[in-house]
Amino acid sequence: MSIKRIILMNNSRLILEMFHRALEKAEHLEVVQAVIHSAELPLAIQRFCPDWVILSLPIADPLLDWIRIFTQNDPSVRFIFLSPDHHRITMKWQMAYEADLSNLSLKEFIYLLEKDLQHI
Repeated sequence: MSIKRIILMNNSRLILEMFHRALEKAEHLEVVQAVIHSAELPLAIQRFCPDWVILSLPIADPLLDWIRIFTQNDPSVRFIFLSPDHHRITMKWQMAYEADLSNLSLKEFIYLLEKDLQHI
């Protein structure tokens, strides 16, 4: 199983650190960048070519538009959106694929991130 590269984005350093610590314990995951400001996200994605981008809502409309265009052009990157209260988790992949991940345990969530991308 290959190492999956992850970018985290949240305006809270505490949330970023909590996710980073949880994910770094996984054998097949590597957090390659943590982003606090949404304006930094496109450059981080282009620079690090992640498998996953985990970000918290709300985010500015221009960034959401950029993500829509990006997923059309590069369907290999998957986005996981956390609601502002962190109670709802949604995965978006390609144009038409969306899944609700809200009921996963942390162990199940990490397993999903570690899976081969073509099997999701």
